[in-house]
Amino acid sequence: MKHFHLVVVVMAALAATACQTVPPMQKLPEISFTSQRPFQLNVGQLEIVSEYAAPGRSPNIEHLMPVSPEAAIQRWAQDRLRPMGKTGLARVVIRDAKVVEVPLAIDKGVSGSFKKEQEYRYDAALDVAVQILDARQMVIGEALANATRSRTVPEGLSINQRDRIWWEITDALSRDIDEQLTPLIRGYLNRWVIQ
Repeated sequence: MKHFHLVVVVMAALAATACQTVPPMQKLPEISFTSQRPFQLNVGQLEIVSEYAAPGRSPNIEHLMPVSPEAAIQRWAQDRLRPMGKTGLARVVIRDAKVVEVPLAIDKGVSGSFKKEQEYRYDAALDVAVQILDARQMVIGEALANATRSRTVPEGLSINQRDRIWWEITDALSRDIDEQLTPLIRGYLNRWVIQ
């Protein structure tokens, strides 16, 4: 009887575990800018500096994202800017790269159980400067871009759905920055662009 009882307990535990299987983690695409022609710059080196210090706690969520806006802009700089000269420096300064989660008011009453409401809003911002510095480390050229995105999400998202939305926010923000900086580099930093 003891043996039978042990088998029942083990089978119940296995059944409970089977019901709690975690969905496989999705593989999100890489955020990359290699499909576009890089700017060849008449400078000796490229430097990426982040002035943004992520708090690492709520309401900020960039540290939880599959790809943070900061990481996407670092990738942008590596893909789009090529130092081809002997002296001088191209510096990419990330001044802001935050994503904040804002809880939204949802109906907790009886009527609320019959509808799916928007549970959170994500407010994201990117502020980036591309600077050219001379041998004395003086800024002699600069292009500035900033972008914001805001998106609400419904109740009951899975982890994979949430991660996909966070990835989409980062992808959209970084492409906004790329679209802004492309003509600005050609305009304000044109004397350092090798044709």
